[in-house]
Parts: sequence; structure tokens; C-alpha cells
Amino acid sequence: MDQIGRRFLGYFGKMLILAGMVLVFGSFGVFLSNILTKLFLGVDLSTIDFSAIKKEDVQMIAALKLYQTIGGGIGMFLVPALLFPAAIKYPIHVMFMNKNRIDVKSLFVGILSIILVTPLISWLYQLNQQMHFPESWKEWEISIKNMEAQAELLTNLFVSADTYPMLLLNIFVVALVPAICEELFFRGIILQYTRFIFDKEWIAVVVSAIVFSGFHGQFYGFIPRFVLGILLGYLFLNSANILLPILAHFVNNALAVLAVFYQKELAVFEVFTPDYQFAWYWVVLSALLSIAAIWYIKNTLLQALLNQSKNELL
Repeated sequence: MDQIGRRFLGYFGKMLILAGMVLVFGSFGVFLSNILTKLFLGVDLSTIDFSAIKKEDVQMIAALKLYQTIGGGIGMFLVPALLFPAAIKYPIHVMFMNKNRIDVKSLFVGILSIILVTPLISWLYQLNQQMHFPESWKEWEISIKNMEAQAELLTNLFVSADTYPMLLLNIFVVALVPAICEELFFRGIILQYTRFIFDKEWIAVVVSAIVFSGFHGQFYGFIPRFVLGILLGYLFLNSANILLPILAHFVNNALAVLAVFYQKELAVFEVFTPDYQFAWYWVVLSALLSIAAIWYIKNTLLQALLNQSKNELL
């Protein structure tokens, strides 16, 4: 077997180890979540009829939030991300590049890029919604649309809040926990290990974005989430610090939570209505500005490294 073949086999072998960790610790997280929800909320997650949950089912929604945090975030992503480097004998700080510094301007531009990319993501989402399967797969297509529509209703219940304490809880569960856990896993582990093995940044970014979007299990949201994964991947590589994609991911999710909380107040602005469509020139401008933000961060980092090297020589 040639060197490339051995590299592929080694890579997929390590990915199977990672998948095993996700399965084991994710299952343990679900098991622990169910114990805690029974103990403190009197809810058995295994008996919940998700299609029948209403806004008034406060205990069930709280149980789902606990499950999302422990099972979906910590168990499935955080624990494997922290253990995998030791399993493959890579220093954890090399995987996450958390020892590198980010200047304030790059930090601001990186977070701003998440806002700038919104018209592009919105357009891609609408485009993805219009995709159709072949006629012979019509029943399967209807089934997928129904499942995703039900999931969307459940998500709206999940992030709904009537008080500021509940808003803060939603920001913690929906924005902070996923931002930390998912970025450490998808960017810090999958992207980095793919880059180490194949020595191609674009391959690593694309692979991590595909897995990132695929894990969310939404066919009609795959493309916009894939593009978001591309942006987060390049923010990670060009800043050389996991902190930037974590903050950008947090801002993206937190803005969605805030939009739901303030939806009545924001309804007067057409841009915040569910069916709003950005004009093509806003979409193009959004893409260009997002690329410019990534380019700025990369060149700022390179300049900082050059200045550091120059100072060390002096």
C-alpha cells in the first residue's frame, strides 16, 4: 500500500476513534440527563411526545434544555474534543491554538463578519428550502419536510422566553454551550486533525464544515450551515486561535435568541420578518465583505508574526 493509502487509512481509523467517543460519551450524557430530569423535574425524556409539547409544558422544555446541555453539548462534543488529542498523542494546545494572541481589531472584525454574512446565509437558506428530490422520492421528501417543520416548531418553543432570567438561560443553553463545545469539536479537533494529516487548509475547512452541518441533521438547512462552517473554519485558521470562532459562533446564536425574544418589537422592521428576501446586491456585498474580513484577519496575524520575528532578531 502506498503512502497516500496509509494516510487515508490512518486518518479514518482515528476518526472512528473520535466517532466512538461521540457515541459513548453522548450516550452517557443522555443517560445522565434522563436521571437528572427525573430527579429534579419529574420528566422522563424517553416518554416525551415531542410533537405534542406546548409552550405551557414548562417542565418538559426545561428537561430538553438540560438534555441539550449535558447530552448534546458536553457529552457529545466537549468531552470527546478534550480527550481525543491525548488519544492520538497531540498536545491539546496545538489542536486548539489557544496560546496565540488575537489583536482587538481582528477580534472585532471576526465577530462583525458573522453579522455581515447574514444576507448571504439568509439567501442560501431560502435557496436550500426550494430544493426538491426526484419525483420517485416524493414521499421521502414530504417526510423530511414534515420532520424539519416539527423540529422548527420545537426549536421556537425551546428558545421562547417571557422574562429576562429565561432569556439569559436560553443564551447560555443555545448560544454559549454550543459555541464552546461545537467549536472545540468541529474546528479544534476535526479541522485541525484533517489539516495535520492532509496538509491542505481548504480540505480541512470543507471537511469540518460538512461534518458540522451534517451533525445538525437538517437537509433543508444544510447549505447555509455549511457556509457558516466555512466562515468559522477560516476565522479559526487565520486568527490561529479557537477563541475567535467560539465568540463568532456565540454571537450568531445569541442574535437568533435575542431576535425571538424581541420579535414583537422588531416586527416593525421588514428585514426581521420571516419571509424577508435580501436583494441580490446585498447578498453579493455580504459575501465580499465576509471574504474581506477573513483576509484582513489573516494579513493582520501575518504582520504581527513578522513584527515579532523582527523584534526577536533585534
